[in-house]
Amino acid sequence: MALQQAQKLKDRIQNEIVDLEDRIRGQKNVYSLIKIRCSISSLNSILTRLKKIENILKIPNYDIVFIGKIGVGKTTAICHLFNLILGKESLVSKNWKTAQKVEEALSTGSGRTTIGEVIIQPSKTDCSYLAIEPYSNDEVKEFIIETCHYFWHKVHPSQSDSVPEVPPAELLRAIRNITNLRESRVERKTVDQAIELVKDHASLNEFVEAILNRANLASRGKTELKAPLKFKTVEEEKRWLRDNFASLNLGKLTDYSLPKKILVYVSSNLLDFKHYPRLKSIIDTRGMDDARDRKDLEEYIRGRDNTICILAEQFVTAPTNVSGLMKKYLTQESRDIDSKLALLVFPRKGEAEDIVGLDGKVQSRAEGIEVRSDQIVDSFARDNIKFIPQNILFYDALRFYDEEHALKLSYSEEDVESERRNVLENISHLIEMREATLSQEVESYEIIFEQIKAGGVLSKEEEDLVTDLKKKIEQHRTLNFLSNFQNEYITRLKSYHVMVFRAINNRFGTYELRGKDIYHDASDVTEMLLKERLAKDKENIVGAIDLVEQHASETSGLKPVMQILHEQVDEYFEDLVIGLSKEVAGVVEKSLSPQCYSNEFWAYTQNRWGRGSGYRDDLLSCYKAQLEDSNNFLTGSVQNAWEKEFMKKILAFFSAH
Repeated sequence: MALQQAQKLKDRIQNEIVDLEDRIRGQKNVYSLIKIRCSISSLNSILTRLKKIENILKIPNYDIVFIGKIGVGKTTAICHLFNLILGKESLVSKNWKTAQKVEEALSTGSGRTTIGEVIIQPSKTDCSYLAIEPYSNDEVKEFIIETCHYFWHKVHPSQSDSVPEVPPAELLRAIRNITNLRESRVERKTVDQAIELVKDHASLNEFVEAILNRANLASRGKTELKAPLKFKTVEEEKRWLRDNFASLNLGKLTDYSLPKKILVYVSSNLLDFKHYPRLKSIIDTRGMDDARDRKDLEEYIRGRDNTICILAEQFVTAPTNVSGLMKKYLTQESRDIDSKLALLVFPRKGEAEDIVGLDGKVQSRAEGIEVRSDQIVDSFARDNIKFIPQNILFYDALRFYDEEHALKLSYSEEDVESERRNVLENISHLIEMREATLSQEVESYEIIFEQIKAGGVLSKEEEDLVTDLKKKIEQHRTLNFLSNFQNEYITRLKSYHVMVFRAINNRFGTYELRGKDIYHDASDVTEMLLKERLAKDKENIVGAIDLVEQHASETSGLKPVMQILHEQVDEYFEDLVIGLSKEVAGVVEKSLSPQCYSNEFWAYTQNRWGRGSGYRDDLLSCYKAQLEDSNNFLTGSVQNAWEKEFMKKILAFFSAH
């Protein structure tokens, strides 16, 4: 219905624009011309927006993307929400009786469990199966070499002046399995095969060569894993999925390399996507090391319209760990992001009941959740984050289970199912509300269109308002912008742990396994700087526009025109900031090119490790020297883009197109 409404309104607007352009030809009164031109500009702006709305309303289904800090509980919540759990008969230690315990079908833990992103989608057959998008052999080889340095140093610490990087836990597990460097218990002592092999080799190079041979990367070419026989029961299918997902994730299968992504194709026996017609897939992103934005997260949040992004957060800390992302993306100028973003809060046992409200400690879990929700909304308001309060959801996947994951006697499976169904309905409701919001926007544009169409001539006071408005806007044509990009960027790089910084340099600026990308950092820093430094000029322009709207009559049609101009200024500003940020990232990448060892800059950054103290400060000085022209570039680019891409578009609003 909303889609048809938008299409009809587009046709009416296009016809009206043709009529207005005809009227311009015979019009000599300056203010009448300005009024007609502003009307045409407004209608063209509405047309552009309606096309965007149409595209979103045509989206048949969405990827549900879970984003959150390492160990927050994303995977556990996903498994329970989408019924990817299995039961097993086990002894309960409290009474030593047999009970049915639940277990997640996908590997879960306290963090750093999965090695990459996990995508759950409908199976293309009648059985579940798995696939991977692997790291390249060169990438895996590099991981193995770095791990070898780590093991070698544990035995021969005196042979290097510095400590090698400790591999991430999920990577170290996988590398141990791929190279069969396992730990075992012998006579009550732990024997590390990696350490024993170090002792058997005279040099690091010999040790590395031996370990690479053990990995046998050339034979690890398979990317798809299917069960040899049809499953007899759903539980059997879930067990196969659990065991083989874990094996792929841990690097235990000899024919498969390290997975960058694991694709879980579930049959309708496990998860029938027909019951969720608006869901295309469920994406469990790599856990966030810290509050920094990542390139993959930016693509999901800002780059794609067909995603619903669920930011996962713990009850006590919400929204601290994801507020950085929200501040960046949920600005007052942003569009269509607030309607696709939700906060999913995980209240652990007893946390909601411990909340203190205005009258002291709350009386119930429900009251505690309500008080915490209000606190989160207040936090968003303080930070000027454009968040929809109804998009805060609460879910405790293990609420009805005891410490050993057995269902408590006071609860039933129906309680579990009801809680799960409630959250899933709320997630589905996000899509409905997103489309309802767009439908309301179309209706508001219909009203604005009628107001513009019915608008009369401008009064003398309104003519003066328009004249003054143009003058006020013109006053902001030249900026007093001085870039501090270089210092801010170096500060960002300095914030990396020295071992992570080394790994980034060893990979010419990007460490994909950890989601680190110094070129994306450049974009992120620039965006923050521009929003901070240009906000006052932009707000002054918007304030002047709003003043005209307030004083315009209800009959002239000037009021709705100013509303549209305000929207356009917000859009132009957002486009300017994002565009310049990407441009600066490109300049930084070019300044550090080529990204290979033949570049003296990268050769030095990679060879500097282990040659005395001051590694990080020395390298940061190199970065600063390499990017010494970045401040001047950004200052010049900002002034040029502000005038040509921002001011020119605003002033064109008053002119003929």
